Amino acid sequence: MSEHQRTMPLLGAVDAELRDVDPVAVAGCSHWAQALRLCLRQARVKRSQRNWADLLGMSVGTLNTLLNSDHHAKTGSRVRHLDMDMIADIEDLAGNNAISQYLGMRKARQLYCQRKEVSPEQELAELKAKVAMLEKQAG
Repeated sequence: MSEHQRTMPLLGAVDAELRDVDPVAVAGCSHWAQALRLCLRQARVKRSQRNWADLLGMSVGTLNTLLNSDHHAKTGSRVRHLDMDMIADIEDLAGNNAISQYLGMRKARQLYCQRKEVSPEQELAELKAKVAMLEKQAG
């Protein structure tokens, strides 16, 4: 691998300002692990799980357990909670505020999973917004 290929991912770290993620995507999260996956997926610099784990000072297995903690039973000896002190580090490395946005929207009861009843018109508008976001991402 040439020096140029090794340094290309570093170009994404030049802009240190954190950006917000689409609130529609954040509102669709019903668990902090989903917000963590969104944060890493929307990262300014694309990294492998191995790279993320190394940067965060944990094993790939621990990172994978955190990323999938909403899919597994809460038993066992592995850590299944996100260290709150790591949120700022994760968001700095990703270049976005997805986890903080999730926490704020959860507190304000703005997540879709927290709604009592949604009208068909409101659900259709939200789905259209999500389709527009996906089309924008697809390019």
